[in-house]
Amino acid sequence: MADTTESARHGFTPEQMDWIEKRLEAHANRSGNDRSGELSMFKWAIGGLFVLGLATAGYLATEIQSVETGIRAEIAVNREGIAENRAAIADLAKGLARIEAILEERLPRDR
Repeated sequence: MADTTESARHGFTPEQMDWIEKRLEAHANRSGNDRSGELSMFKWAIGGLFVLGLATAGYLATEIQSVETGIRAEIAVNREGIAENRAAIADLAKGLARIEAILEERLPRDR
């Protein structure tokens, strides 16, 4: 009795309804209404962009670190040069004081 009540409501037997549902599902899958493939491709695209971003960040971090190391080495060399220049200036100042003392000793003071 349940079958007749159900078929009276829409006019199809249960076998016909199963067949119609299967055909509709097959048509939906064929026509691209199944979005699982698109979602999978979208996930791969996002994942690829993420990996590309990580690789770019790693490359930039490496480049920044190498530039920083180069600058630190340059600063260390310059500091050594500055210390050497200061020592040379101190030696020159001593020599100048010595020359001035000798000249003062030997030149007449009348002028």
